[in-house]
Amino acid sequence: MDYSELIRYRQSIRRFTQEQISQSDLSAILEAALSAPVGSNMNQDIHLTVVQNRDVLDKLAQAGIKRWEDKETMAKIVGEEVANMPVRDPFSDAPTVIFVSHRKQDVQPGIEYSNVACIVYAMHLAATDLRLGSVLIWGALEAMREIPELDNTDVLELPNNFEPLLGIAVGYPQQTPKPRDIKTDKFTINYLMETDGDGTILSQKS
Repeated sequence: MDYSELIRYRQSIRRFTQEQISQSDLSAILEAALSAPVGSNMNQDIHLTVVQNRDVLDKLAQAGIKRWEDKETMAKIVGEEVANMPVRDPFSDAPTVIFVSHRKQDVQPGIEYSNVACIVYAMHLAATDLRLGSVLIWGALEAMREIPELDNTDVLELPNNFEPLLGIAVGYPQQTPKPRDIKTDKFTINYLMETDGDGTILSQKS
């Protein structure tokens, strides 16, 4: 699909079938990750982990499930209505979850979040183009940072000094996604334009 169609089909999918994605689709998603921009060419500071093992995902889910029991905190994060829903798997029972880890930074702190966001969004779009469902994973990783006794990131077998910052769950959606309208007022925008002496924007002059 072309880009304008792609961004209208892009959406967070949280209900998957249990059919595993194909190796060719997984390869295409990982190729998209490799196409993403990385600040300062810090490619050596990026590590991807593909998990298709339910036991591993269950261990990584423990902190997220525990945090969901704190209804007051969850209401602040997702709203009261969602927070009062039954406890659910933070990976949405997806058959594949890809974690993006980054080497801990001391020279350009913060750039790691920019890098992993670009990589995960590239995979998100690739999954959409393949007619797969996907959803970004933040809460389960944040919960492990907040509840150290349930931090099971060691099961990811990461290189030394790396930490998982973001992930993406991928699978076949239970229902076929439909294109959505893009809300033009989703964000506020301001413009700083060059004008002439009477205030007319120069780029709009004929």
